[in-house]
Amino acid sequence: MIFWHVGGTILAFRYVFRDPNVDLRFLALGSILPDLLDKPIGTILFADTFESGQIFGHSLLFASSLMVFVLLLTRRGIWRKRLMALAVGALFHLLLDAMWAVKETFLWPAFGWGFPPGPDSYWTGFLDRVVSDPWLLIQEIAGLVYLAYLWRKAELGDHARRSALWKSGTIQV
Repeated sequence: MIFWHVGGTILAFRYVFRDPNVDLRFLALGSILPDLLDKPIGTILFADTFESGQIFGHSLLFASSLMVFVLLLTRRGIWRKRLMALAVGALFHLLLDAMWAVKETFLWPAFGWGFPPGPDSYWTGFLDRVVSDPWLLIQEIAGLVYLAYLWRKAELGDHARRSALWKSGTIQV
């Protein structure tokens, strides 16, 4: 669910923090970071062990540890701002996935070292889950609609504006 996480995170961040200078590249990467870590580990590399695509990266411990490491290892400046956007993006990912509802994962390892199993055949059953659960499709469409709105509002159809976004990570809206 890439559009849901990226679009939802950018929308929530822009609404809550109102920081036009946030590096959207790092915020967007942070918004999908838990899935980039957990999906390959939990469903491919160690599928027999974890049986889930929501493991370590979907825990509050991961997101808060990422934030603490950024604060401890960086000084004030552009890299701290960028890496904090990455950590905040990971926190918004947990919010958009409603991870508080899965306490064993969200508060891992407080309820034990294991993770609850995910759906059987994660990758092969993905299309069936999207079709059978309209909420997943609605979320993806909502994220895509917001990203399309932002594209139009920031006039990213213009090559110069798009180049500026790729170079600076910011848009002027």
